[in-house]
Amino acid sequence: MQATSSRRRVITLSLAALAVTLAGPAAAQAKRYPDHPITFVVPFPAGSATDQLARVLAEHVGRAAGQSVIIENKPGANGTIGTAAAAKAPADGHSFLIATSTTHAANASLYRKLPYDPIKDFAPVSRLAEIPFVMLVHPSVPADTAQKFVAHAKVNPDKLAWGSGSSGSLIPGHALVSANGLRMTHVPYKGVQPAMTDTIGGQTQLVFADFSSGLPQVKAGKLRALAVTSAAEHPMLPGVPPMSVVVPGFEMTAWFAMYAPAAAPAAAVSQMNQWVRAALADPAVKAKLAPAGFNLTPSSPQELGLFAAKETLKWAKAVQAAAIQPE
Repeated sequence: MQATSSRRRVITLSLAALAVTLAGPAAAQAKRYPDHPITFVVPFPAGSATDQLARVLAEHVGRAAGQSVIIENKPGANGTIGTAAAAKAPADGHSFLIATSTTHAANASLYRKLPYDPIKDFAPVSRLAEIPFVMLVHPSVPADTAQKFVAHAKVNPDKLAWGSGSSGSLIPGHALVSANGLRMTHVPYKGVQPAMTDTIGGQTQLVFADFSSGLPQVKAGKLRALAVTSAAEHPMLPGVPPMSVVVPGFEMTAWFAMYAPAAAPAAAVSQMNQWVRAALADPAVKAKLAPAGFNLTPSSPQELGLFAAKETLKWAKAVQAAAIQPE
């Protein structure tokens, strides 16, 4: 009997040791998250507002996570190329999308079929920020107000061109043309930056650029600001009126948010949400983003989900009002 009891104790101890051995790596892995570099996919070009925000955020998150954060720019097709790639990235909690109102609200109405599902393919992490767009013209254009530009375009049908590189630049451009019966040539680009570059070079005369990209060009005298897409003047561009002076009732603000692939671990999403919210509350981060005109808007994953759903309906109405036919 004593020998049998001893064998039972040995077996019990062996099973317990095996359980600890098996649980050990899993527990260690959970504690080690993240165990390799994190990737932020940016579906717009380097230098864009999305890219600027992602790089500032990456610096803070990288320090908090103890891992480097890689910025992966995948521009093109109004953000759909990079967003589709992010949806298919490994769902291991190491890959995140820096999304925008273009990718997760407007594109649903701008395209008949998207290569990704904004809801089913992604898990919300947090809202990040919002920013208006600004109506910019080449200095050679003989107009110092939005009203004068409309008048100039009307007497020069088919002689002026405007560029776009995202829904935030596409929709106000179409709204301006449609509301005022203008005849202008539309030139699409892979992002706002190349669209703005051609306006600076005089190949196009008008572009709507995100505030953070457009403001430096205005200050440098390379472009002239005629209106902002927010409901009121922006404090960093005093005297520049809202676009509603030429498109009654028009108001639109671009927003940014972070998403993970849909199957990402809930713990990783929660941890990233904490890191992001801490970053956006950091005075140093605020100081870096304030000059670019960003209004920081951190949130819970649930709040982002509800917000994006409402915004999708809002942008659908804006696309319809601007008379844009889906591609």
